[in-house]
Amino acid sequence: MLKYIIKRVLQVIPLLLIVSFIVFSLIQIAPYDAIDSITTPNMSKEAVEILRQKHGLDQPFLVQYMMWLKQILSGDFGNSLVNQQSIGQELLIRIPNTIKLVLPAYVTALVIAIILGLVAGANKGKFVDKLIDSICSIGISMPTFWFAMLLIYFLGYKLDLLPIIGMHTVGKEDSFVDFLQHFIMPYLVLTVAFFPDLTRYVRSSTFLQLSEDYVMVQQSLGASKREIFFKHVSKNVLLPIVTQIGLALPMLVTGAIITESVFGWPGIGPYLMTATKALDFPVIMAVMLLSATLVILGNLLSDILYTVVDPRISQGDN
Repeated sequence: MLKYIIKRVLQVIPLLLIVSFIVFSLIQIAPYDAIDSITTPNMSKEAVEILRQKHGLDQPFLVQYMMWLKQILSGDFGNSLVNQQSIGQELLIRIPNTIKLVLPAYVTALVIAIILGLVAGANKGKFVDKLIDSICSIGISMPTFWFAMLLIYFLGYKLDLLPIIGMHTVGKEDSFVDFLQHFIMPYLVLTVAFFPDLTRYVRSSTFLQLSEDYVMVQQSLGASKREIFFKHVSKNVLLPIVTQIGLALPMLVTGAIITESVFGWPGIGPYLMTATKALDFPVIMAVMLLSATLVILGNLLSDILYTVVDPRISQGDN
């Protein structure tokens, strides 16, 4: 198992380098560059050229990439072109804020999905199964921002039950109750956004397990349907759920961009949206690289967790 894990980790390193090169290349082929966000029509060509030299944009593409990569590897994401603040410091503040919102919502959605998915799978073709599948279809097709606006209108505006923006009321940053009041609506939006896909995943896994030969063997041995489902099927269905922990890793940071932007939650979402509008390319590249890196690391974690749960995978890879 250790050999398999080391092999997978070593495979990630060149993949991360390739991803960094792709991210940098995508920004380079954009119709505007970083200087366009800080220049004005009144600036002379000489002034614009000085800015290009200052930020190293007068260098060849590969030189710029190596300079950027060296900077990233040293832990320095650079400064925002708009406000000159450290991108790394901003991310250190905003990432925990995003995790505080996304992690509880995802865990709640996963628990709901496991319950509903198993219930639907155990009642294939029946009314309960069709009802759960219909709820999932509605959840998947419903735009996140639309549901968020509904909650804001009814709970925040009409009933005046909850605050509609931010993570804290000014002057109440240390109040946990105030945090919960701001937390409830975006939490509900994300939970509703996450659970339909997860429920269908559990539901389809249950159908697959019920069609396996071991179910027929257990039935022939006189085991009841209830016993087979709870002792065997449910356990085998829950094994792949372990991989969802790894796959959810990138979602903890970049999984709530729309929701955070709608509710003004001070996480990664508004930061990326503001940077995109202002053509703040250093910020955009940092968030893109972070997101892509988390996807790769999430898949790595998923593979490792699955190997821990089922060591036969690592044995089959050798």
